[in-house]
Amino acid sequence: MPTKTKSTRRQLRGEELEKRIETVIRELAKQANEDGLEFVYNATRVAEKVPTTRRTLSKHDDLVERVINDLNARRRMHTGQATVEFLKDRIASLKEKLDERDKELEQLRSHHVHIYEQLHAHSVKGEALVKPILQEESSVIGHCILCGAEIGPAPERESSKIIPIRGKKNG
Repeated sequence: MPTKTKSTRRQLRGEELEKRIETVIRELAKQANEDGLEFVYNATRVAEKVPTTRRTLSKHDDLVERVINDLNARRRMHTGQATVEFLKDRIASLKEKLDERDKELEQLRSHHVHIYEQLHAHSVKGEALVKPILQEESSVIGHCILCGAEIGPAPERESSKIIPIRGKKNG
């Protein structure tokens, strides 16, 4: 039983090969767009569809590059450059998220300040709540619980040293 080692198709050369390479790249890009995906040039897939080798595709790199640029696509990379591009994209994505969170945080801060302003404007003064309790507890223990000063009986009012002027009537 003979095994198939080579394709039975006629090998493309010259302009026919270049046209086929361009056609295959554009078809793959169109298919990716229809599927809602971003087209990324993959030499192995293109070589299988043409049919040719990746080595032959690399000889026609100027054509491939022109078509990729025309499609606003990018290449699939196996070098460190792919990692660099991935990280750049990731950084850009994270910066966008950070900017969104900063805006949201600023809105929450503004809202938080507004809440405290409203509470402050409509609240009772603390003195009115605390003063009666402090006076009562201080009088029970005999000294001020804040400063420790002795609390004695309330001083009696001295008689006024102001003499009323005759002839003037208040009222």
